[in-house]
Amino acid sequence: MKTMKKLLVLLALVLISVGSLSTASAAGDTLVVGNPTDAVSLDPHRTNDAASALPMFQIYDTLVKLSPEMTIEPSLATEWTQIDDTTLEFKLREDVQFHNGEPLTASDVKFTFDRHINPETAAPAAFMLSTLSEVRVIDDYTVQFITSEPCAALLYNLTHVDMGILNEKAVTEAGDDYGNHPVGTGAYKFVSWKKNQEIVLERNEDYFGEAARIPNLVIRIIPEGATMIAELQTGGVDIALNLGSQYVPMFAPGTGMKLEQFNTFTNKYLAFDERTAPFDDVRVRQAVNYAINKDAIVKVAYSGSAEPLAGPLPKNINGYNPDLTPYPYDVEKAKALLAEAGYADGITTTLYISDKEIDTKIATVLQAQLKDVGINVDIQVIEWGTYLQKTAEGLPMFLLGWTTVTADADNGLYANFHSSAWGSQGNRCFYKNERVDELLDAGRAEFDQEARAKLYQEASQIIYDDAAWAFLTAELYNLGMRDNVQGFVPMSTTFFDLSTVYFE
Repeated sequence: MKTMKKLLVLLALVLISVGSLSTASAAGDTLVVGNPTDAVSLDPHRTNDAASALPMFQIYDTLVKLSPEMTIEPSLATEWTQIDDTTLEFKLREDVQFHNGEPLTASDVKFTFDRHINPETAAPAAFMLSTLSEVRVIDDYTVQFITSEPCAALLYNLTHVDMGILNEKAVTEAGDDYGNHPVGTGAYKFVSWKKNQEIVLERNEDYFGEAARIPNLVIRIIPEGATMIAELQTGGVDIALNLGSQYVPMFAPGTGMKLEQFNTFTNKYLAFDERTAPFDDVRVRQAVNYAINKDAIVKVAYSGSAEPLAGPLPKNINGYNPDLTPYPYDVEKAKALLAEAGYADGITTTLYISDKEIDTKIATVLQAQLKDVGINVDIQVIEWGTYLQKTAEGLPMFLLGWTTVTADADNGLYANFHSSAWGSQGNRCFYKNERVDELLDAGRAEFDQEARAKLYQEASQIIYDDAAWAFLTAELYNLGMRDNVQGFVPMSTTFFDLSTVYFE
């Protein structure tokens, strides 16, 4: 009997050993990335959200891309020429295959953008192509973009993940279900998707560029931050994306984990419906800015994982105004401005927020600070999808964020402050300033980058003086990794290329 027990113990140890070897082998061949939210669709024309961008950035290539230094580089296009003010020509690579084996040609590029700007498609990112009127095929590897007016921002906009090039055959064959069966030219190709669980990709062995370092990529959906950290600690995930600031102190030597923290092009702001009192008065909006202690928000809500925002754009954006400084915390000045505007007895209003955890933290701090100057706010929480709809219709006071994913001021300013973009296009505060409209229009038409920057800097100064927003924070990104993960390249756009990652 004892002999039998010994044999069973030995067998169990062998099985454990084999299992461990299998797990180690799988870990070497598979990169597991934890993401808090699932994709909406893997069709670039059906979504414009960060969760969908992560897998799509691995599956698709764009004509041009942004380097870590935010310069425009070749991707599917080898070169491009601005033939005239309204004609941009691209030469395509001749060695590219889609994941279904189809060769990339100019007709696929035309198909992609014809579909994107078609009103029936209702693509969420189509606003970035508002000046695109026609795509012309010159030959199999030459294509021209014709705009209705000069648009210097177009080249930057084409770096967005939602501008990934599609294969016409794959889209046609899949029909309405294409978003669940994506076909691109990227370093990874689609394998499977279990909704709210995981997206599985595998290396594209025919990739035209450098092959992905790790053969298999699994994106696991892990909504709870505590669960994400636990999985990272035990090796259930190799990379944990978008971690809450409360987990930053957990990264220390000997934990088997390391933290990557970097600046992003994401800002957080408090906005108003500027069509109606009291927020139609610039003095009231300025008073709100002076009433807010941004350092306290950074400390309490972000645990230090943010910086005070000086204006409508975060740093390092083409067109950023370096002369702007955050509104100082000045309670007495805020009270004086309110009295000057006729609100010496105070204001009572509602602050609407989404159901995101960070919004609740920020709103709690804001509520206390605004009360100190006589602005009493009641906090109302709305589910995210409904929240976006409500803010587009108009709410008196609300919290939102914006990521300038193209690294160009047009993306950060036009949608949020041009009067033509009122509502769902981005300008949810219904801000209007004729000079700002003129400057933003001029910025789109100016191809000299130095001259463009000056136009956007002037526009930013006016927006700042008008207190179009209460400028809160520029967010830092917290990303956790196992100690053996190497090769990750941080991007301020938060579009991450995972093909460069490898295990040490």
